[in-house]
Amino acid sequence: MIYLLTTFNRAVHALFPLVIKYNETEAKILTLPKWQKWLVYSIANTNCDAFQNSCSSYIIRSDVLKEIIVVFRGTTTTKQLIMEGWQSMRSNFDFFGIGSVNRYFSQALDAFWPNIEPLLKDSVFKSYGVTFTGHSLGGAIASLAATRTVIQNLRTGDKIKLVSFGQPRTGDYQFAMYHNAHIPSRICKQLPKQKQFSSFRLVHRLDLVPHLPPCKKNKSYSNANKSKPCLTGNNGSPYHHGTEIWYPYGMNKGAKYYECLGKPRGEDFSCSDGLSFNFSHYKIYVRDHRHYFNVDVSVLIDG
Repeated sequence: MIYLLTTFNRAVHALFPLVIKYNETEAKILTLPKWQKWLVYSIANTNCDAFQNSCSSYIIRSDVLKEIIVVFRGTTTTKQLIMEGWQSMRSNFDFFGIGSVNRYFSQALDAFWPNIEPLLKDSVFKSYGVTFTGHSLGGAIASLAATRTVIQNLRTGDKIKLVSFGQPRTGDYQFAMYHNAHIPSRICKQLPKQKQFSSFRLVHRLDLVPHLPPCKKNKSYSNANKSKPCLTGNNGSPYHHGTEIWYPYGMNKGAKYYECLGKPRGEDFSCSDGLSFNFSHYKIYVRDHRHYFNVDVSVLIDG
């Protein structure tokens, strides 16, 4: 189906082979073996906006692994999606002086932070690593939570993992560069495995949400799809951080994925950012956004 909607150049992707750092196991981390003895630390439900749209999260902890996982739920209603979009069109919201971010996402994190911060500050768990994860809106909040954890010196980057699914653009170029500098997704051979850096954004096929809000485009170049790459630099427009992991053919067991290390950094034009979207196919885009690893995320949210 991907060939019916867009041009995908295998030769280009051959230039960017998979590297060892990303492991699909990280993306399936919530399938937790019993021996790891995960405990539910807290569950939080809060209103995200003036329309009483709800946001939810939960925190689990494994004293066996000395790990904490913070999970944020994705967008649940059309009204909430409209609110997110409306906020993205307003002036950018300063995020602790390190860049600007989507106001809606930042305010949602503020609502959750009193439930998260005490655990991160607790001296008993100070040595525990922390994984932030979420789908869609939840991925954006997870991104901000991971970055805020570094800003407030609650953990160093080597103790943080971020794995998001279908995450929209969350902040501007300045925010993205700060995130990349402090929670980079790269191999560091001088560090032991447990101190590797991880910040990955998973994108399923033609999921449209990771391409929203739109970045400012470089109009001097376009590909066969007539798509244009994102401009780099502090131009005030949204820009992705971290490393995209793109599954262009679906997410069945053994499916091929690409660790997108090309340019522009964070918006690799040889990966999903090079797609061109036709809104007559929006149902396909929505389906791909709602299904990750063959799980209907919308069912989990509604249920």
